[in-house]
Amino acid sequence: MHHLRRWDGDHFARVTLKSLGLVVQLGHTPGENCTNPRIPWGDDFVLIDINGVHELSVRYCGCERAVPHHLQLLRTRWYPATSVSPKTAATFQVLETFHLLSVQSKLSAFEFYNTLSRRTDNTNVNTPKDRYPSFLVMVREWRHLKMMKCAGRGNEPDGIAGTRPGACAVECPTCPQPGKNTPVKAQGWLQRLFIAIDVNFRLKRKKVSSDEVDPSLNKGAAYMVEEQVYKTYLDTFGTLEPDISDHCNNHDAVKLATLKGAVGLAASGVASVDCAHHEVKRPCSTGDLQKGERYVNIDYLLHSSLQQNAPTNVLASYDIACHFDHNMLSRFANYGFVSEHIIDWAIPKFHINAHREACRAAYNLRYLPFCARDDGEGIERIWACLNAAAASTREMGPGSRRDTLDDIFAHHNWLKVCCLPATLLKRIKKAVIERNEQVTAFHQFNATLPSEATLSWRQAVEAWEGDRSQPNPFLLQRPTITQAAIKRQLAEEDAAALKAGTAELMHDKCSAAGMIIAGIELEDTQRRIKTEASALPAHVTDIQRARALEHQNTLHRRIDAWIDIQQLYMPGVALQRQRLLAVNDTASLPYNLPLLLPSALLPAIHSSPALMELEWRMRHAQAFDALADLRGHLEVRSHLYKFKDRFARGQRANTRAQTIIKQSEAKIEGDAARYRAAYAALRALATPLGKTGWDTDLAQLHAADIRHVTEGVEGESEGRRTMSWIWKAAPSTHRDASSQDGAMDASLQESLRIEWCMARARANRWTEEVELLLEEMRRTIVYHTWRAEVWLATVDRVHQDRPDYLEGANAYARRQATIRTAMSDFCAVSWRHVQQWVGLGVDAMIEDLDAVAEPDSITAAAA
Repeated sequence: MHHLRRWDGDHFARVTLKSLGLVVQLGHTPGENCTNPRIPWGDDFVLIDINGVHELSVRYCGCERAVPHHLQLLRTRWYPATSVSPKTAATFQVLETFHLLSVQSKLSAFEFYNTLSRRTDNTNVNTPKDRYPSFLVMVREWRHLKMMKCAGRGNEPDGIAGTRPGACAVECPTCPQPGKNTPVKAQGWLQRLFIAIDVNFRLKRKKVSSDEVDPSLNKGAAYMVEEQVYKTYLDTFGTLEPDISDHCNNHDAVKLATLKGAVGLAASGVASVDCAHHEVKRPCSTGDLQKGERYVNIDYLLHSSLQQNAPTNVLASYDIACHFDHNMLSRFANYGFVSEHIIDWAIPKFHINAHREACRAAYNLRYLPFCARDDGEGIERIWACLNAAAASTREMGPGSRRDTLDDIFAHHNWLKVCCLPATLLKRIKKAVIERNEQVTAFHQFNATLPSEATLSWRQAVEAWEGDRSQPNPFLLQRPTITQAAIKRQLAEEDAAALKAGTAELMHDKCSAAGMIIAGIELEDTQRRIKTEASALPAHVTDIQRARALEHQNTLHRRIDAWIDIQQLYMPGVALQRQRLLAVNDTASLPYNLPLLLPSALLPAIHSSPALMELEWRMRHAQAFDALADLRGHLEVRSHLYKFKDRFARGQRANTRAQTIIKQSEAKIEGDAARYRAAYAALRALATPLGKTGWDTDLAQLHAADIRHVTEGVEGESEGRRTMSWIWKAAPSTHRDASSQDGAMDASLQESLRIEWCMARARANRWTEEVELLLEEMRRTIVYHTWRAEVWLATVDRVHQDRPDYLEGANAYARRQATIRTAMSDFCAVSWRHVQQWVGLGVDAMIEDLDAVAEPDSITAAAA
């Protein structure tokens, strides 16, 4: 359609085609007259085209053999808004243009239609008729039909009605798919499926419309799971509380997921299970979240994804894998899920620093065998591409939103598939260089170490790779000293003294060790109560003040009872306490009362060596306990900041997140205060007790030292970043020098063992990456060839008694087969020199390797 202007005597004025008398006759070839034209009711037909909204005079054919009105429009390449007496249509061209814009730039239909309206009249004087609601309907149907067409449903005898779940998804040709690009019974790690699990709280939906008013057209045929089955499952199992383990700091990710409240929202976000290695959306693997990141949602989506032709060997990365993995099989059994898949769990590389040391070693993709160079963060990059659609989809009804997301996901996948030749080529060029460097570096390092040590290390790491219940060789095996362990030792020593009759008891229920332990615990309580009192607001309420006073009174009573016992073991302490109370008015407050343990009396007054030794042992353990808690809370704070930056949107969510962060920072300050108290006591006790070497592991704690393991001192560049000493602190029970026969110091051997294991892991991962990329290239070519054969197999499938339909279906099938064949050929041409590239440098690398190289994947790859 064209916009016309007519000269009216002094200027050109815009006129419509209808006003000039143009009549569009449908149902006949151009130039042929219709003997029975039918006028649409009201003669106010509106056509939406790429350059605006047009009013036309349209005549339908009413001849004896005329097809229905909506088919007459379709044969003119005009898409009708309804199949019953259509008075509005959109050209194929405008629908194709908007379709591509909506998935590429995430442009909303509202903005696009308003642009067409402004293109028609930008003065609001002659505003075209509003056909925005009709345009929305046509766009939805167009998306759905195009998806079904591209999936080949028009070439199948059972048509759209026979579409199985996930059949319309654009599949990843590089992932292993039994029966398509991989033999059905294929085994080995190269046939492993790499998946990633994550949630996105930006793709939310407001409470507008309902499934009854706005149902989905796709109904689980692509990426979003079928809603009714999903809701039935949630209604059945949504109230079950999973047995959540709490052994890692990142457990707060589960707790904080409820930060995303569901007030005014029908969906607080989406969860998804995607291809991790190629960043492709998997079929039937995405679903809505109702509130938070609940296991019940993730369990369903994981099971649904694995039913989509997934191999049995799976590597799944999830930022809370260390929690989700526990009791997953029992949860699946409760749901009635049956699965033969063997899943190895890992934590994405960016998220793993928020976990404790044990999880960082056990779930690290850098250490786990047969993970290649997967980072587990591919799903995050997918969200970055899709978040632009959040603004428009959150206002949609449930069915419209699911179908729109399906369409956006399909476009994302198709772009990934089209870019595979360049992507895989770029990856393998890098991988070959890194493999050669890392393998050579490992063997050179290995050659400098005693063979008996490397043999034992290799046996240990291979044992752990085969059975994760074995000791983790990547974890620093350092002796631990805790207050709980020292308390147990002191209790055992008291029991032995009582049994031997050598115990010196001044109190019938409390030993000297018990008095020291209780004193240190009271000191911790004093710090907590003092923090509570200082945190009271300026305009404190009666309830707040009453609660604070109650806590202080309880503390006062406990201290009074303890002082009575202390005076039995330390008679001279009463006079010293009276002097301190006389010169300090605030010392009478419960949290300021001087407890005067042996370290606090030094150097003026020396308590008995036995009492000082008891306090030394407890303080030594207290220092390491405080450092452990400090490290843990620093990890939590780091995760909280990442969580806030990633998910918290809006004032309410940010305020909640900031409140939780402040609580975490208060714990960090408490840990630091506890450590400083223990360190000060150790310094005071060290000289009279003759303790030496204790400050090798412990040091004065400065504010600059209190930082996460991944943070450096302010002003340091990344290349010069240093780790805070608190992450290296460990109680040393042996620091002997090397013996005469050359045996390594135990502490040095620990460090060398971990470095050896990490060097070996780096070499293995890059070697695996090369092997995996070669297999992925093979699978990609085979998949495109298989898909072309599937299209050709649909040729001449007679499922409608219409030759013209069969002719069109056959032409489309052959066209799609040609496209897939061309893609297969293009991949083969792009990768024709890969085998030579992979072999570059291998001969020189083998010559440099030590003859005693270990028989693992490194040597196998080099050969």
